[in-house]
Amino acid sequence: MLSNIMNMNTDIEKYTDRNRLLREAFSYIGQPRQSTSEPDKIFLRIDPLLNQGAVLEFKSNDVVFAEHIETIADSTGDTFQIYKIWVRVGSVGVKLEHFTV
Repeated sequence: MLSNIMNMNTDIEKYTDRNRLLREAFSYIGQPRQSTSEPDKIFLRIDPLLNQGAVLEFKSNDVVFAEHIETIADSTGDTFQIYKIWVRVGSVGVKLEHFTV
């Protein structure tokens, strides 16, 4: 999955100064996916083990760094790559949540 993030139209800089990263970006943890219909957007599924979990949407250019956290598996054996993505402070994101009418 990180290779998909790294191959986006933007270059993700390797932050060597953690304090700079903490000043310039905010982190979110989940399963990232690049949008197939809009390659300039990335979706982050907060809890991939939940069917109704929230999804965050960001512009790919606003993701400044990504780091692999872990690989998790559900009860059927499907695995999910979990990443911490760092999004530029001041960026606009969209939160998508399921609800019942």
